[in-house]
Amino acid sequence: MGSYFVVRFRGQKKDELLGIAFNRMMRMSLAGDALKTWRFNTMKTWKVNWEVKHVMVEFDSEEEVAFQPLSADIKVPHEFIGGYIFLSMRSKERNESLNEDLFYKLTGGWV
Repeated sequence: MGSYFVVRFRGQKKDELLGIAFNRMMRMSLAGDALKTWRFNTMKTWKVNWEVKHVMVEFDSEEEVAFQPLSADIKVPHEFIGGYIFLSMRSKERNESLNEDLFYKLTGGWV
C-alpha cells in the first residue's frame, strides 16, 4: 500500500488506520480490513487546520473526509498527500525540470 497512520475520523469514537499510497487514500480498521478507498484523481481539495490538527479532504462526489492523525504529526500525512499529488502532475518525460515552488506549495503548508 504505502504508509499507514492511526487516525480518528470526524464523527467516530474509535481509532482507525489511514493508508496513503501514490494514487489513493484508504480507510482501514486497526485489524487491517479495508473500509473505504478514495482516489487522488477524484480529489477536489484538501485543507489542514494546523491549530486543531485536522485534515479535511473533499472529493468530486461532494464527499468530505476529515481526520486527526494520532500516530504522527499533522504535517506528515499532509506531506504524503501533497507529495503524491505533485508526482502525479509530473510529466513522464525525464527532461522535465523540477518545479520546486509547486512542490513546496503542495507539501509545506505549515511554514
